[in-house]
Amino acid sequence: MTSDLEAEIAETREHLGETVDALAAKLDVKARAKDADKRPLAAALIVAAGLTAAALLWPRGR
Repeated sequence: MTSDLEAEIAETREHLGETVDALAAKLDVKARAKDADKRPLAAALIVAAGLTAAALLWPRGR
């Protein structure tokens, strides 16, 4: 029973790690813009998406 639970925890941790890595890659606007250097429109869209995300997530003082 314990080994089943440990295996499930290990699998969940691995899945969580993959998810975090995927999210980090999507949020790395600088690296994505570098990859899109040869495609100026794509680079502009990536930067715009990053700025939009930052504007939505940035805490606002009230």
